[in-house]
Amino acid sequence: MRITTNMIMRNYQSSLYNNMGGLESARKQVDTQMRISAAYEDPGAAANASVLKARYARNEDYRNNLESVQKWFDEQESAVYQVGQIATKIADKYSVEAVTDTTSEEGRDTYAEQLRNLQNTMVQFLNSKFGDSFVLGGNGGTEEAPFQLSDDGKTLLYRGVDVNDPDPAVQAELDRLAAETSYVDIGYGMTFDQAGNIVPSTALDAGLPGINAVGYGHTADGTSKNLILLTGQMAELLEADTFDREEYEKLWTQFQEGADELQDSLTKIGTKANMVETTLGKLEDEKIALQDQFNNEIGIDPALAITNYSYAMYTYNSALKVGTGILGPSLLDFLA
Repeated sequence: MRITTNMIMRNYQSSLYNNMGGLESARKQVDTQMRISAAYEDPGAAANASVLKARYARNEDYRNNLESVQKWFDEQESAVYQVGQIATKIADKYSVEAVTDTTSEEGRDTYAEQLRNLQNTMVQFLNSKFGDSFVLGGNGGTEEAPFQLSDDGKTLLYRGVDVNDPDPAVQAELDRLAAETSYVDIGYGMTFDQAGNIVPSTALDAGLPGINAVGYGHTADGTSKNLILLTGQMAELLEADTFDREEYEKLWTQFQEGADELQDSLTKIGTKANMVETTLGKLEDEKIALQDQFNNEIGIDPALAITNYSYAMYTYNSALKVGTGILGPSLLDFLA
């Protein structure tokens, strides 16, 4: 059998293309840090990697949700904390003894003005926003502030409903608003019952209707349970020509109870925030575990990838040098 120059060239070109393919494959391994670049190279590993990628994407979605919820709770906690600080200040510094120590009408007017300012400041904090949403507005949307206080400080609306209206129908509506929830799927396997409602134990309730924090409705003797209105009513008594000590003491006592309940709301937010932080930690651990499993399936050690690339480059360069030594066409090539 005659070995012609063309045959040598064809074999050489075929070998050179193989070397080029190996070099490109090694380059991809270095760039992607993956052992394979197509499913046909290792179908089993590719299938497992696909499942792991789906789990990783779901994990990332949960982590993004939780990070947003964490910021949401931070805003909620900040708003309720600020209102709580004001409520504590009123409970401590505006007691019956404190305001009656200043017996002059001018002194009581000063106290009343301070209470009016604190009343408006509390409403501003209750209308705090995170992005476009009001953090204490329940499911009320983003268009209007949930709390609206009248100019005289005697009427407070929550989502358009008077929190001091004794009408049973109004109180029923306030009860409904106070019970609103806003569940978030954080990876606990959120499920629904037969009625289509979310099972509370499988999701996180990120909602906090503001009236749960500052109260609504009345006590048995008709005293308002709302901290904002109680502040205004205390100011109104101080502005009166004759100071009604007994009535003021009743309002102040109820205000103290409301301030304590406000602290309970702050504690509930803190408990949820801790739960979010713990869950984020678990998801971060799961993320690392998924990355390790993925790397074990189709990943490649960086040092090995670089070594393979260096060897492929050396082989390719050697092949090019060999090519320069191949003889040109001979007489046999023309006779073939």
